[in-house]
Amino acid sequence: MEKERTRKAEIAYRFRRSVESYDENAIVQKLIVEQLADLVGLYVTSYPQRILEIGCGTGLLTEKIAALFPEKSLFINDLVKDMCGKTAGKCKIPTAHCLVGDIEVMDLPTYLDLIVSSSTFQWLVHPKMTYKKLADGLIDGGWLVFSSFGEHNFEELKQLTGKGLVYQPLQEISKHLSAYFEIVYAGETLHRLHFRNPMEILQHIKKTGVNATASSQIWTREHLKRFSFEYTARFGCEEGLPLTYHPLYLVCRKKL
Repeated sequence: MEKERTRKAEIAYRFRRSVESYDENAIVQKLIVEQLADLVGLYVTSYPQRILEIGCGTGLLTEKIAALFPEKSLFINDLVKDMCGKTAGKCKIPTAHCLVGDIEVMDLPTYLDLIVSSSTFQWLVHPKMTYKKLADGLIDGGWLVFSSFGEHNFEELKQLTGKGLVYQPLQEISKHLSAYFEIVYAGETLHRLHFRNPMEILQHIKKTGVNATASSQIWTREHLKRFSFEYTARFGCEEGLPLTYHPLYLVCRKKL
């Protein structure tokens, strides 16, 4: 339990540092939000009255959901208080609807029609338990629409450092969800950004709050030099140096 709290505190710290730099650098995250909003608009045909967004960040998805369903009760959650506050101000959400904390341990609002989340569920420590908890918070026939990341996410960094998150494949996530939900849609894509040098890649990751390697990684001058040489030698191409994102998308309806 203490290890889990430490991990979540580290995640919160990284994202707290990126409050001001996130939007400018969240290139792929913005594409993911666009896709999620399209999926919500396509599949959630009944108008939801009570909506929860998990991991609202700076409000990229929140704005889309608020525009899709303007006459609704919208709750937002994030580990980072500053993120919640920024999003609440931007989207005119009352303070009482800002739920700061770890969604895996905190109480949920009741009688939810829709739960959405973008680029957050890869951080879940107990995904199977959390899927059940989310199902319990939804009305029968309620919707869970979210994105996560798959095994190829940041694969270049993981190959070089041997460190990073262990991502669940889409089939495994779907299997766990199917105990409580009908999987209406499951899909995945690959996006590759290209940078001029490895230091730009590390800066990009820092400015979006995501440290793809372990938090204990010590970047000495010699380590950085070796990392830059190996990254360029192994992955360099005509477009520059790639960094792979592997988003997963799921649209789930709670079983009746």
